[in-house]
Amino acid sequence: MGIASDASHIIGLTGLPSVGKGEVACALAGLAAERGWRLASISFSDQIKDEAKARGIPEKSFTREILSRIGTELREKEGPGVLAARIAQKIEAWPGKERPEVFVCDGVRHPGEVEALRAAFGKRFTLVAVEAEPREIVRRLITRRRPDESPDALRSEDGAIRLLEQELNGAPGKNAPNVGDCISLADVRVANHGTLEDLRRAVAAIFDKLVEAESQ
Repeated sequence: MGIASDASHIIGLTGLPSVGKGEVACALAGLAAERGWRLASISFSDQIKDEAKARGIPEKSFTREILSRIGTELREKEGPGVLAARIAQKIEAWPGKERPEVFVCDGVRHPGEVEALRAAFGKRFTLVAVEAEPREIVRRLITRRRPDESPDALRSEDGAIRLLEQELNGAPGKNAPNVGDCISLADVRVANHGTLEDLRRAVAAIFDKLVEAESQ
């Protein structure tokens, strides 16, 4: 896949579950709106959920374990960048008159996805890693209780810590998710250790740099 020359800013978000990627995406949407820009958010997990539905798995049965397994199977069958390639195809096929100035690709979890997005969009792609203190992430993960979260992670802090360690260090196999490797490849890191306003200010600084780079 060649570089998409007509693409807008492509921002990938990576980080552990409940670290605050959704808040970063919301902050980016607000900043884009202030400039009169359109923003579209495309989730990596939605690509896997679409595959799960195509396999006849009911949405109420989705868990992190099931979706991770399907994602790994897709990488084994179609290559480590398969999910990113599907997202890139959607971005490239976006009607020109309706093309947003910013695309946010939420949930990068494999280094092959980073490589695929960089190959597709070149310098227009920025990978942002969102980070926070582990104990704070555990608290958020248990509190928000997403219906598709790992049941083991929601039972106790120890279960949540096991999930974070696996996400950070990677499950066995080269096609399994490995958030730690993705974080190491990030162009920018955002610390989500303080207030929501602190996070928004940090995101605004990143967004301003993207705008400045585009104008040069």
